[in-house]
Amino acid sequence: MGRVAEPALGRGSMVSPIPHSATLTSVVGSSSTRRRLVLILGSGPDSPSARLVSGLAAAAVAAGHEAKVFLLGDGVLAAEQVALPGASVAHCDADWRWRRGGEMPDPRVFRGSLRDLALWCREADRVVQFR
Repeated sequence: MGRVAEPALGRGSMVSPIPHSATLTSVVGSSSTRRRLVLILGSGPDSPSARLVSGLAAAAVAAGHEAKVFLLGDGVLAAEQVALPGASVAHCDADWRWRRGGEMPDPRVFRGSLRDLALWCREADRVVQFR
Protein backbone atom coordinates (compact mmCIF):
# COMPACT_ATOMS: atom_id res chain seq x y z
CA MET A 1 0.00 0.00 0.00
CA GLY A 2 1.24 3.49 -0.77
CA ARG A 3 0.53 6.86 0.73
CA VAL A 4 -0.01 10.02 -1.28
CA ALA A 5 0.69 13.50 -0.01
CA GLU A 6 0.16 16.94 -1.43
CA PRO A 7 3.03 19.06 -0.16
CA ALA A 8 1.83 22.20 1.55
CA LEU A 9 4.80 24.18 2.77
CA GLY A 10 4.22 25.57 6.21
CA ARG A 11 0.94 23.70 6.66
CA GLY A 12 2.06 20.06 6.77
CA SER A 13 0.95 17.47 4.24
CA MET A 14 -2.37 15.89 3.50
CA VAL A 15 -1.73 12.14 3.42
CA SER A 16 -4.10 9.39 2.37
CA PRO A 17 -3.51 5.70 1.59
CA ILE A 18 -3.70 4.38 -1.96
CA PRO A 19 -4.09 0.70 -2.88
CA HIS A 20 -1.69 -1.40 -4.96
CA SER A 21 -4.27 -1.14 -7.74
CA ALA A 22 -3.66 2.61 -8.03
CA THR A 23 -3.72 4.24 -11.43
CA LEU A 24 -2.00 7.38 -12.62
CA THR A 25 -5.32 9.25 -12.44
CA SER A 26 -5.82 8.23 -8.81
CA VAL A 27 -2.37 9.63 -8.01
CA VAL A 28 -2.11 12.85 -10.04
CA GLY A 29 -5.78 13.53 -10.73
CA SER A 30 -7.56 13.94 -14.01
CA SER A 31 -6.26 17.43 -14.77
CA SER A 32 -4.36 17.87 -18.01
CA THR A 33 -1.90 20.18 -16.22
CA ARG A 34 1.66 18.85 -16.16
CA ARG A 35 2.37 17.51 -12.68
CA ARG A 36 5.63 16.91 -10.84
CA LEU A 37 5.39 13.51 -9.23
CA VAL A 38 7.82 12.00 -6.71
CA LEU A 39 7.54 8.28 -6.01
CA ILE A 40 9.42 6.91 -3.00
CA LEU A 41 10.09 3.17 -2.94
CA GLY A 42 11.24 1.40 0.20
CA SER A 43 10.62 -2.24 -0.74
CA GLY A 44 12.65 -4.66 -2.84
CA PRO A 45 12.41 -5.64 -6.50
CA ASP A 46 10.04 -8.59 -5.96
CA SER A 47 7.41 -6.53 -4.16
CA PRO A 48 4.09 -5.39 -5.66
CA SER A 49 5.14 -1.85 -4.74
CA ALA A 50 8.22 -2.00 -6.99
CA ARG A 51 6.09 -3.09 -9.95
CA LEU A 52 3.53 -0.39 -9.19
CA VAL A 53 6.16 2.36 -8.92
CA SER A 54 7.68 1.27 -12.23
CA GLY A 55 4.26 1.30 -13.91
CA LEU A 56 3.20 4.64 -12.42
CA ALA A 57 6.49 6.31 -13.40
CA ALA A 58 6.19 5.01 -16.97
CA ALA A 59 2.55 6.15 -17.21
CA ALA A 60 3.41 9.57 -15.80
CA VAL A 61 6.20 10.11 -18.33
CA ALA A 62 3.98 8.88 -21.18
CA ALA A 63 1.26 11.35 -20.10
CA GLY A 64 3.73 14.24 -20.13
CA HIS A 65 4.22 14.56 -16.39
CA GLU A 66 7.58 14.81 -14.64
CA ALA A 67 8.35 11.64 -12.69
CA LYS A 68 11.09 11.25 -10.11
CA VAL A 69 11.71 8.00 -8.22
CA PHE A 70 13.71 7.89 -5.00
CA LEU A 71 14.85 4.50 -3.72
CA LEU A 72 15.63 3.89 -0.08
CA GLY A 73 15.90 0.88 2.20
CA ASP A 74 15.38 -2.35 0.24
CA GLY A 75 14.12 -0.20 -2.65
CA VAL A 76 17.72 0.45 -3.71
CA LEU A 77 17.82 -3.16 -4.90
CA ALA A 78 15.04 -2.38 -7.40
CA ALA A 79 17.14 0.26 -9.19
CA GLU A 80 17.33 -1.51 -12.55
CA GLN A 81 13.60 -2.26 -12.46
CA VAL A 82 12.49 1.36 -12.01
CA ALA A 83 15.17 3.07 -14.12
CA LEU A 84 12.98 4.19 -16.99
CA PRO A 85 13.64 6.52 -19.91
CA GLY A 86 12.34 9.98 -19.11
CA ALA A 87 12.14 9.50 -15.33
CA SER A 88 14.76 10.74 -12.87
CA VAL A 89 15.83 7.97 -10.50
CA ALA A 90 18.06 8.34 -7.45
CA HIS A 91 19.00 5.96 -4.67
CA CYS A 92 19.99 6.65 -1.09
CA ASP A 93 23.74 6.14 -1.15
CA ALA A 94 23.89 5.07 2.51
CA ASP A 95 21.25 2.37 1.92
CA TRP A 96 23.02 1.22 -1.25
CA ARG A 97 26.35 0.84 0.57
CA TRP A 98 24.65 -1.04 3.44
CA ARG A 99 22.75 -3.48 1.22
CA ARG A 100 24.98 -4.02 -1.78
CA GLY A 101 27.93 -1.66 -2.05
CA GLY A 102 30.11 -0.89 -5.03
CA GLU A 103 29.08 1.15 -8.02
CA MET A 104 25.49 1.35 -9.22
CA PRO A 105 25.34 -0.91 -12.30
CA ASP A 106 22.74 1.25 -14.06
CA PRO A 107 24.05 4.67 -15.15
CA ARG A 108 20.47 6.03 -15.31
CA VAL A 109 20.29 5.88 -11.50
CA PHE A 110 22.27 8.50 -9.66
CA ARG A 111 23.60 8.47 -6.13
CA GLY A 112 21.53 10.64 -3.84
CA SER A 113 20.77 11.38 -0.23
CA LEU A 114 17.80 12.26 1.92
CA ARG A 115 18.68 15.88 1.22
CA ASP A 116 18.02 15.26 -2.49
CA LEU A 117 14.73 13.61 -1.59
CA ALA A 118 13.74 16.61 0.53
CA LEU A 119 14.46 18.98 -2.36
CA TRP A 120 12.44 16.83 -4.77
CA CYS A 121 9.51 16.70 -2.35
CA ARG A 122 9.60 20.43 -1.84
CA GLU A 123 9.19 21.02 -5.59
CA ALA A 124 6.65 18.23 -6.21
CA ASP A 125 2.93 18.51 -6.82
CA ARG A 126 2.42 14.99 -5.48
CA VAL A 127 4.58 12.70 -3.35
CA VAL A 128 3.72 9.02 -3.03
CA GLN A 129 5.54 6.66 -0.67
CA PHE A 130 5.50 2.89 -1.13
CA ARG A 131 6.78 0.43 1.47
